[in-house]
Amino acid sequence: MELRQLRYFVVVAEELNFSHAAARLFVSQPALSRQIKKLEDELGITLFLRQAEGLKLTEAGGFFLERAKEIVQRSQFTVQTLKARRNSTEAPLVVGYIPTILQSFLGDVLHRFGLTHPQVPIRVQEMSPSDQAGALRDRAIDVAFMGNPPPELEAEFIVQCVKQVPIAAVIPSTHRLVNQPSIDLAELATEKFIGMTEETFPGRNDRIRGTCRLAGFTPNFHLFADSHASMITLVAARQGVTVMPSEAAALPHPQVVFVPLHRPLDYARSTAVRRKETPPPSLDKFLKILFA
Repeated sequence: MELRQLRYFVVVAEELNFSHAAARLFVSQPALSRQIKKLEDELGITLFLRQAEGLKLTEAGGFFLERAKEIVQRSQFTVQTLKARRNSTEAPLVVGYIPTILQSFLGDVLHRFGLTHPQVPIRVQEMSPSDQAGALRDRAIDVAFMGNPPPELEAEFIVQCVKQVPIAAVIPSTHRLVNQPSIDLAELATEKFIGMTEETFPGRNDRIRGTCRLAGFTPNFHLFADSHASMITLVAARQGVTVMPSEAAALPHPQVVFVPLHRPLDYARSTAVRRKETPPPSLDKFLKILFA
């Protein structure tokens, strides 16, 4: 089945007359009739009833018409979008992110931005928070989604909270508390904890300590991971437990369970971080959708 056949079918269905449809499509009537017959043969259904007074859509033809219109319209939109992006004079929007943010809300925002501003090219780069801060300084990215940045970045950049995310305990699937609907974090006070390297996630261990102190203890850090994925993998390998924003549960995590906390009720911020300057046009449009 070819896109051309679908386009021909839609026009014939609108005109219900081969001669009129052929004139609209700038093809000969015999050629158009052959394409419609070929389409019917490929589908194994009759799309039109050929009657003395003209054409009439069959029930199957009416059903197929709505789907064919959707396909033709989508293809036209895609071509228009590609042409707009090719001819766009706007600089691309470059976004840095950590994977938990993409799963949580950034993917949806990028989708809405692409629909609203198809002419703006977009580049997204998965980066650690420390790399995102460096890329902002070097003007290699326009906006950073690094989760909850360390306090010292607040003075250097504009930091805006997009959403607050509850903190959850992350434990192996073999853990004694795995079937609890929620837990008091103090029940993990004697466990070994897994943290994150300061080089890639600066300030993250201080936030883990802060959550644990709210529960009345100081965590015993045993290992340090350089990404969310490796942190989850270490928990799955029963090397320890940890706490993470609950949105990280969207990442693949076999042999690991995220358990809500009823004590303490603590939250992490998901933030957008950018330079202290008037945003370029592409970023300004993006921020309006992000904070709509």
